[in-house]
Amino acid sequence: MRALYYDDPIVTAPLARSLFLAGPTSAGSRTAWRIEALAILEQRGFDGSVIIPEFREGSFAALAPVRFGAPVSSIASMRSTSFNILQWETAGIEHVSVALFWMPFALAAEGDPASLPGFTTRAEVSRELARDASRIVLGMPERALSASHIRYHAHLANVRVWATLGETIDAALAKV
Repeated sequence: MRALYYDDPIVTAPLARSLFLAGPTSAGSRTAWRIEALAILEQRGFDGSVIIPEFREGSFAALAPVRFGAPVSSIASMRSTSFNILQWETAGIEHVSVALFWMPFALAAEGDPASLPGFTTRAEVSRELARDASRIVLGMPERALSASHIRYHAHLANVRVWATLGETIDAALAKV
């Protein structure tokens, strides 16, 4: 399995047999659900590419300005770091075989790794449902915070929402 992180260049061409692990990111250096997802993929013998929107090691707050501070944003009132991260993530989502969305939305104290509100994830999944629902797999625990709108639009697009991370990964592997 080949893992691509923020440390790696932007993906500029379609990747055969590939997944993007979209979902909320914790305040820590790595997000627990992505670590678990990689372990499950390894157990299942996945031999494709996985795009992980995190750094291999180190905190987002420390590394993002260094990695994504330039070039300057071409969008008014948007920081360069945000522009470049979104450009990297959007290219990744658009170039994979399957965009896997795991959405365990939860709120906790600021800085708590258990806080996973998924503000960006909510926009990304909405965009992908409208753009090409056939290439996404959605997963969300039953009690995910404020997720009815995603469930509703997934239903309209005939996209099943899986209840566990393992089921979501299995569905993505079947699709890839």
